Amino acid sequence: MTGGGGWWDVQTRRHHILILGGTKEARLLAEALAQEPGLSVTYALHAPTGTVAAPKNCAMHVGSFGGEAGLVRYMAEQGVSVLVNALHPHAQTMQDRADRLFETLDMPTFRLARGLWQAQPGDRWTHFSDAETLTNAVQHAGHERLFCAVGPKAMAQFLPLSAFATVFARRFDVSRGPEDGSISWIDALPHPSIEAETALLVQRGIHALVTKNSGGDRPTKLDAAAGLDLPVYMLDPPRRTSPAFERWEDIKDAIGALG
Repeated sequence: MTGGGGWWDVQTRRHHILILGGTKEARLLAEALAQEPGLSVTYALHAPTGTVAAPKNCAMHVGSFGGEAGLVRYMAEQGVSVLVNALHPHAQTMQDRADRLFETLDMPTFRLARGLWQAQPGDRWTHFSDAETLTNAVQHAGHERLFCAVGPKAMAQFLPLSAFATVFARRFDVSRGPEDGSISWIDALPHPSIEAETALLVQRGIHALVTKNSGGDRPTKLDAAAGLDLPVYMLDPPRRTSPAFERWEDIKDAIGALG
């Protein structure tokens, strides 16, 4: 499709890039592309926590597109010529949708595979591919007090932990997360200080940390757990076989080379 309103504007030779975002790296990519001449960027978030500002010099789309058909329709209406999947590694439904869509589109597509956390000396990590197996392992180990640092939206899949342990979880938006009385909520943001995260784990008498391997910068909760010699039960994201870039800078260079 060509011409004004299509996916590639021949007259102006401007690319309109749609980034399906959800990570810090996605925002960095969006802002870097928006600075390039001849490129315009729309940054999309499906269900952000709280109010999120658009990346600098970018348009913003918040909420559902209405499924795959709705996303295709949106791209046609908005003249999108490049699609980038920079979703959170654990956004499984959206990741699956993007994978299917990439196979059907006649336009350049890119995927950013955010680098996952890697264990360091002193870490006591056990990796799992699904929440049920992780829960069974925690129960078998006999841990009675858990800090479940997976985000409030994801707590629903970890509620079985509360059947045999006291579960603490953190949120900064009190409207999010299951309210069935089985979770002891800590209403706060993750702290950048290792000392503060260590104090939180000590004050609650935590026996083990449960978390998702979200990748990106290593959070201080992992350093705090290592310092206290706590076991960490790590849920890894699904493996994906589609081609991907590991650095947002490389996607920026590839899009710049499209002409």
